[in-house]
Amino acid sequence: MKTTRNISITAILLALVLALVGSACSAVNPTALTVNSWTLSDSEFQSQIEAFAKVYSTSGGASELKSTDGNSWATSYTSAFLNDQLNLQLAQVGVAERGLTVTDADRAEARSLLEENFTNGSGTSVFNELPASYQQTLIEGVAAQTVLGAAVIAEAQTDEGLRNLYEATKDQYQADLVCASHILVLAGSGNAAPTDAQYATALTSIRGIQSQIKGTSNFAEIAATNSQDSGSAAAGGALPCSPKGSYVTEFDNAAWAQPVGVVGEPVKTKFGYHIVLVTARGKLTFEQLKDSLKQSVVDNADAIVSAELVRIAASAKISVNGRYGQFETTSAKIVAPSGATSTTVAGLPLQ
Repeated sequence: MKTTRNISITAILLALVLALVGSACSAVNPTALTVNSWTLSDSEFQSQIEAFAKVYSTSGGASELKSTDGNSWATSYTSAFLNDQLNLQLAQVGVAERGLTVTDADRAEARSLLEENFTNGSGTSVFNELPASYQQTLIEGVAAQTVLGAAVIAEAQTDEGLRNLYEATKDQYQADLVCASHILVLAGSGNAAPTDAQYATALTSIRGIQSQIKGTSNFAEIAATNSQDSGSAAAGGALPCSPKGSYVTEFDNAAWAQPVGVVGEPVKTKFGYHIVLVTARGKLTFEQLKDSLKQSVVDNADAIVSAELVRIAASAKISVNGRYGQFETTSAKIVAPSGATSTTVAGLPLQ
C-alpha cells in the first residue's frame, strides 16, 4: 500500500523564514575569512588593514598598498594580509590538536617580537598604535606559532622523526659522504679577497684557538664560542654530511684526506683558516648520519613548520571571500584574484 507523507505548511514556512534570515545575516555581515569556527568579518578585516596601513605609512610605504588608481587596496596586499591571519589561526588549531599550552611568557615573548617588527622609519615601535583587539589577535597567533614550531621541530629531532626524514631522503645518502666539523677564522671581513697581512692575523688567531682544543672532547664547545662561520657555530661547527666536491677545494681535500676522528692542522681557503675535524666518511649508516640529520632539521625549520601548517589546513574548514582571493589546498595559501595588482609589502607582520 502506497502512502504519502503530509508536510505541515507551517513547517515549510518556518524553514523558508529561517533560510531567508540566514541569507540576510550573511549579506549584512559578510566574512573575509573563516577557519573552522573562527571568523574574521569583512568589517573587522577592513578595520585591520586600515590600521596596518596607517602604521605602515610611518615608514613611507603606504602607497604600495593601494591599487594603481589609488582608490582601493591592492588585491595582492589584501590576500597577503589574509595569509598572515590564516597562518595565525592554523597555528592555534595545531596547538589545540596537540594539547599544547600557550603561556603568558609565550605571549610576552610574542609581544616583544611584534614590537620589534612594527617600527617606523626612525626605529620606534608603533605596535601599540594598532587597535587593542588586533594587537591581541597578533599576540595570540604569534605565540601559538612559536609553541607549535618548537613542538614540531622537537618532534622532528626524535629518533622516530629523524628516521622518517632519513627514509624520505635516503637517495641522497647512497654515495660516499664525509661528515666534518670546523672552526673558521676569517681573514679580513670575508667580503673581499684577503691580504697577506689579514691571512697572517687569521693564522695567529686560529693557532691560539688550536691550543685550546683537547683532542675531540671539547671541539664542539670551542667551535661554538670561536668559529666565525655563523651557520655552523651554534651546532658546534658541524656541517651537513656531503659528497666529494661540496666544499671549496682546499677544505674538500682536507675533509677527504684527514684521518677520521683527528683534529687537523689549519687549512687555508679564500675565507681564512679552518680547523677541520672529520667525524665520518664513506657509505654512512643512519646512526652515523643522525647528527647531520638533526642539523638539517634546524637548517630547514621554516620549511618543516610550513609543511605542518599545510597538513593542518588539509583537515580544516577554510573559506575566503572571493573579493580577496581563493584558498589553494595544495599550498595552504590564499591566492589573489587573477589580474591582481602586484605589490611588495616588506612590513607585513609575519612575512
